[in-house]
Amino acid sequence: MPQTRRAIFSSLISTTATAAAGAILIGNTATASAAEDESFEMIKERAAKLADRAKDIEAQSEVSNEARIVQQNSDSRSAYDFTLPVAGKDVPFRELIKQEYSSGSTSDGGEVVGKGVAMVKAILVVNMKQDDPIARKNIPEFISLAAKFGRTNEFAVILCPSDQGYFEPDTSELIRLKLASEYGYGLNPACILTDKVNLLGSGAHPFWRWIEGTCRTPSGLGRIQGNFEKFLVNGKTGKPVRRYPRQYAPFDIADDINALVRGKALPPAGANWKEEWRSADKEAVDNQFRFQKGLNVFDQ
Repeated sequence: MPQTRRAIFSSLISTTATAAAGAILIGNTATASAAEDESFEMIKERAAKLADRAKDIEAQSEVSNEARIVQQNSDSRSAYDFTLPVAGKDVPFRELIKQEYSSGSTSDGGEVVGKGVAMVKAILVVNMKQDDPIARKNIPEFISLAAKFGRTNEFAVILCPSDQGYFEPDTSELIRLKLASEYGYGLNPACILTDKVNLLGSGAHPFWRWIEGTCRTPSGLGRIQGNFEKFLVNGKTGKPVRRYPRQYAPFDIADDINALVRGKALPPAGANWKEEWRSADKEAVDNQFRFQKGLNVFDQ
């Protein structure tokens, strides 16, 4: 990136020097002055264009770098290689989100070749804690996102409670009843709640061990730091594409979800994405909702 900016500003300096030299060679002072004014306006316009171009290049570079980090940390598995527990039964991820495919292409003999287009195009996976104060903000926003993008079954949100981290006193069944009665969570089929799972330690659920290690934080951390970390999964590939910190508002993920639903490239992360991760790193040291050995049921 520094080299790109250096090249852009070198071009600008070269243009400035050329314009100034041309003005000096003009004999008539008034003509030279007019030429300088004209050259200055041209330089201003060119500078504005170059600045916009630099911003575009930087944004594209950030997206490419983020995708490269995800790819480096990923393995050959996808979310569809795992199950999650619901009502005491291990449910395949594909069945959990009710993933279906349109008819695949056909060969000359009429035989179906491969799968068609995936119906569920974006999935948001979240480790939740109902007694966490931000649950009051996050859960209604999850429901709103499900209502907006899940009308045609193109989006699903999966909440996974855990005994690990800050205390979760209720059973899986009671959590399900409370979320339904207090928020209406689960009335929309796009709103899914699993049973309690371990997120960390030797007893961590395989799905969570995989998604944490595959989609790391910007600082390279694989494990969960706090409640309500969010993972956006591409429904077509089953691969996580972006991870969001505890305080990152679900509504701020709407543009990313919309991109996956429309089959577009993921846009650059929001301006507050990196800042929220820096805050999360600090909270992981002293916040009561952090995940740390000895704080609660950490390693089972």
